[in-house]
Formats: sequence, structure tokens, C-alpha cells
Amino acid sequence: MSEGREVSIRVRVAAIRDGTYGISMTMPDRLIGEWTDSGASSLAVTDEYNIRICGRGGIQRYMLTMPGTPIRGEQLSDTEAVIVVCL
Repeated sequence: MSEGREVSIRVRVAAIRDGTYGISMTMPDRLIGEWTDSGASSLAVTDEYNIRICGRGGIQRYMLTMPGTPIRGEQLSDTEAVIVVCL
């Protein structure tokens, strides 16, 4: 059985490609997904390296769980984080 590889997944709450406000998930070499969410205003990395997407007032809208096994995470700003997973 071969060992997995480490991959960084970046999550942003910002304008997405079509110009609307939403969530974007990317790997260094590709876009994983993006969707419109005008109610999202911030995000936070949890102790389990999930991403909590929050609306105004810090109220949680939903939780993103990363694929693979999370290794570490870094909160870059109120609207951007990176999670490193082993796939």
C-alpha cells in the first residue's frame, strides 16, 4: 500500500469567477469548486481542521469537511484559510 500525498486546499470567502460573492476552494493546480453565497462573511478553521463558514454576526451557516486526512490548517485572515490533507 502506498502512502498518500500532502495537498493544500485553500478556502476563500470573496468574489468568485463570475463576479458574485461566494466561497472558493482551490488546490495549487486547480479549482475544486466555488459557489455563490452572498450571506457568507467570514470563515474559521476548527480544531479538527474543518472550515466553519459564518454569516454576519459570526453565526455559522455551514461546515466544510476536507477530503482525505487533515494534517494541519492555517487561518490566513478572516476570509481565507489553508488546510493540508493527506490524500
